[in-house]
Amino acid sequence: MTIDITKLNTVMIDCSQMFNAHEIKGMMKRLSITDYCYAFTYKGTVMKFGQSCDNDWQKGSYGERIYRQAHHIPGWPTIASPGSAGGDMRSVAAKFPGIKKNEVCIKVWDMTGYPFSVAHDHRHELTVLENQLIQQHIQQFGYQPVGNIRDESKIMKKTRVTDQMFDSLFDVVDTTTI
Repeated sequence: MTIDITKLNTVMIDCSQMFNAHEIKGMMKRLSITDYCYAFTYKGTVMKFGQSCDNDWQKGSYGERIYRQAHHIPGWPTIASPGSAGGDMRSVAAKFPGIKKNEVCIKVWDMTGYPFSVAHDHRHELTVLENQLIQQHIQQFGYQPVGNIRDESKIMKKTRVTDQMFDSLFDVVDTTTI
Protein backbone atom coordinates (compact mmCIF):
# COMPACT_ATOMS: atom_id res chain seq x y z
CA MET A 1 0.00 0.00 0.00
CA THR A 2 1.24 3.47 -0.90
CA ILE A 3 -0.30 6.82 0.00
CA ASP A 4 -0.42 9.32 -2.89
CA ILE A 5 0.95 12.38 -1.09
CA THR A 6 0.09 14.60 -4.06
CA LYS A 7 -3.57 14.20 -3.07
CA LEU A 8 -3.01 15.35 0.51
CA ASN A 9 -3.21 18.94 1.66
CA THR A 10 0.02 20.16 3.24
CA VAL A 11 0.66 22.94 5.72
CA MET A 12 4.03 24.51 6.50
CA ILE A 13 4.44 25.75 10.06
CA ASP A 14 7.27 28.27 10.29
CA CYS A 15 8.24 28.40 13.96
CA SER A 16 9.91 31.80 13.45
CA GLN A 17 6.43 33.22 12.88
CA MET A 18 5.23 32.09 16.31
CA PHE A 19 6.01 33.55 19.70
CA ASN A 20 4.75 30.65 21.83
CA ALA A 21 4.80 26.94 21.00
CA HIS A 22 1.11 26.59 21.90
CA GLU A 23 0.29 28.63 18.78
CA ILE A 24 0.91 25.40 16.85
CA LYS A 25 -2.11 23.87 18.56
CA GLY A 26 -4.21 26.92 17.68
CA MET A 27 -3.21 26.69 14.02
CA MET A 28 -4.02 22.98 13.85
CA LYS A 29 -7.41 23.64 15.47
CA ARG A 30 -8.24 26.52 13.07
CA LEU A 31 -7.42 24.18 10.17
CA SER A 32 -9.36 21.27 11.81
CA ILE A 33 -6.43 18.89 11.27
CA THR A 34 -6.93 15.74 13.31
CA ASP A 35 -5.01 13.03 11.42
CA TYR A 36 -1.59 13.87 10.05
CA CYS A 37 2.03 13.03 9.45
CA TYR A 38 4.72 15.65 9.90
CA ALA A 39 8.37 16.44 9.32
CA PHE A 40 10.49 18.69 11.52
CA THR A 41 13.11 20.43 9.37
CA TYR A 42 16.09 22.54 10.41
CA LYS A 43 17.54 24.75 7.68
CA GLY A 44 16.03 22.37 5.10
CA THR A 45 17.35 19.16 6.73
CA VAL A 46 14.73 16.70 7.92
CA MET A 47 15.20 16.09 11.63
CA LYS A 48 12.42 13.55 12.01
CA PHE A 49 9.13 12.33 10.61
CA GLY A 50 6.19 11.52 12.84
CA GLN A 51 2.44 11.03 12.98
CA SER A 52 -0.54 11.95 15.07
CA CYS A 53 -1.26 9.11 17.44
CA ASP A 54 -3.84 10.33 19.87
CA ASN A 55 -7.35 11.67 19.90
CA ASP A 56 -6.66 14.74 22.03
CA TRP A 57 -8.45 16.78 19.37
CA GLN A 58 -11.70 15.17 20.56
CA LYS A 59 -11.11 17.02 23.84
CA GLY A 60 -10.30 20.24 21.96
CA SER A 61 -6.50 19.94 21.89
CA TYR A 62 -5.38 19.78 18.26
CA GLY A 63 -1.76 19.20 17.16
CA GLU A 64 -0.73 18.08 20.63
CA ARG A 65 2.04 15.76 19.42
CA ILE A 66 3.72 18.40 17.24
CA TYR A 67 3.38 21.03 19.96
CA ARG A 68 4.94 18.81 22.65
CA GLN A 69 7.95 18.06 20.46
CA ALA A 70 8.40 21.59 19.13
CA HIS A 71 8.33 23.00 22.67
CA HIS A 72 11.59 21.12 23.41
CA ILE A 73 13.48 22.99 20.69
CA PRO A 74 15.44 25.94 22.17
CA GLY A 75 14.24 29.48 21.57
CA TRP A 76 10.70 29.58 22.96
CA PRO A 77 10.09 32.03 25.83
CA THR A 78 8.93 29.19 28.09
CA ILE A 79 10.84 25.99 28.72
CA ALA A 80 9.19 22.59 28.51
CA SER A 81 9.39 20.42 31.60
CA PRO A 82 12.34 18.00 31.29
CA GLY A 83 10.10 15.04 32.01
CA SER A 84 7.25 16.11 29.78
CA ALA A 85 5.96 14.24 26.77
CA GLY A 86 7.78 15.00 23.54
CA GLY A 87 11.08 15.09 25.40
CA ASP A 88 12.69 12.81 22.83
CA MET A 89 12.98 15.93 20.67
CA ARG A 90 15.64 17.24 23.10
CA SER A 91 18.03 14.48 22.01
CA VAL A 92 17.18 15.11 18.34
CA ALA A 93 17.75 18.87 18.70
CA ALA A 94 21.05 18.20 20.48
CA LYS A 95 22.35 16.71 17.22
CA PHE A 96 21.99 20.16 15.61
CA PRO A 97 24.38 22.44 17.56
CA GLY A 98 23.06 25.98 17.99
CA ILE A 99 19.56 25.08 16.81
CA LYS A 100 16.85 27.64 17.58
CA LYS A 101 13.14 27.37 16.94
CA ASN A 102 13.33 30.28 14.47
CA GLU A 103 15.25 28.01 12.09
CA VAL A 104 12.74 25.16 12.30
CA CYS A 105 9.75 24.48 10.07
CA ILE A 106 7.23 21.71 10.39
CA LYS A 107 5.59 20.28 7.28
CA VAL A 108 2.22 18.65 7.93
CA TRP A 109 0.54 16.20 5.58
CA ASP A 110 -3.17 16.47 6.43
CA MET A 111 -4.94 13.11 6.33
CA THR A 112 -8.14 14.39 7.93
CA GLY A 113 -10.97 13.07 5.77
CA TYR A 114 -8.76 10.44 4.13
CA PRO A 115 -10.71 7.25 3.24
CA PHE A 116 -9.20 5.11 6.01
CA SER A 117 -9.74 1.36 5.66
CA VAL A 118 -10.71 1.08 9.33
CA ALA A 119 -13.01 3.93 10.31
CA HIS A 120 -12.25 3.88 14.05
CA ASP A 121 -8.48 3.23 13.76
CA HIS A 122 -6.45 5.46 11.47
CA ARG A 123 -3.03 4.30 12.66
CA HIS A 124 -2.39 1.90 9.80
CA GLU A 125 -2.50 4.47 7.00
CA LEU A 126 -0.71 7.06 9.16
CA THR A 127 2.06 4.52 9.76
CA VAL A 128 2.16 3.67 6.04
CA LEU A 129 2.67 7.34 5.20
CA GLU A 130 5.29 7.91 7.91
CA ASN A 131 7.26 4.84 6.77
CA GLN A 132 6.87 5.91 3.15
CA LEU A 133 8.37 9.34 3.95
CA ILE A 134 11.25 7.74 5.86
CA GLN A 135 11.96 5.33 3.00
CA GLN A 136 11.93 8.17 0.45
CA HIS A 137 14.43 10.02 2.64
CA ILE A 138 16.67 6.93 2.81
CA GLN A 139 16.50 6.50 -0.97
CA GLN A 140 17.40 10.15 -1.53
CA PHE A 141 20.10 10.61 1.14
CA GLY A 142 21.20 7.08 2.06
CA TYR A 143 20.17 7.33 5.72
CA GLN A 144 17.07 7.89 7.82
CA PRO A 145 16.53 11.19 9.68
CA VAL A 146 18.34 11.37 13.03
CA GLY A 147 15.04 11.50 14.91
CA ASN A 148 13.74 8.28 13.37
CA ILE A 149 16.00 5.86 15.17
CA ARG A 150 13.67 2.86 15.40
CA ASP A 151 12.89 0.61 12.46
CA GLU A 152 9.09 0.67 12.32
CA SER A 153 8.80 -1.39 9.13
CA LYS A 154 7.73 -4.48 11.15
CA ILE A 155 4.44 -2.71 11.90
CA MET A 156 3.57 -2.96 8.21
CA LYS A 157 3.58 -6.76 8.46
CA LYS A 158 0.82 -6.84 11.09
CA THR A 159 -2.56 -8.03 9.87
CA ARG A 160 -5.78 -6.17 10.41
CA VAL A 161 -9.41 -6.45 9.46
CA THR A 162 -10.62 -3.58 7.30
CA ASP A 163 -14.18 -2.31 7.54
CA GLN A 164 -14.85 -3.70 4.06
CA MET A 165 -13.61 -7.16 5.04
CA PHE A 166 -15.56 -7.12 8.31
CA ASP A 167 -18.77 -6.11 6.53
CA SER A 168 -18.32 -8.91 3.97
CA LEU A 169 -17.92 -11.55 6.72
CA PHE A 170 -20.72 -10.58 9.09
CA ASP A 171 -24.30 -9.52 8.74
CA VAL A 172 -25.26 -6.27 10.39
CA VAL A 173 -28.16 -6.90 12.74
CA ASP A 174 -30.56 -4.17 13.75
CA THR A 175 -30.72 -4.77 17.51
CA THR A 176 -33.58 -2.31 18.00
CA THR A 177 -36.02 -4.83 16.50
CA ILE A 178 -34.94 -7.78 18.65
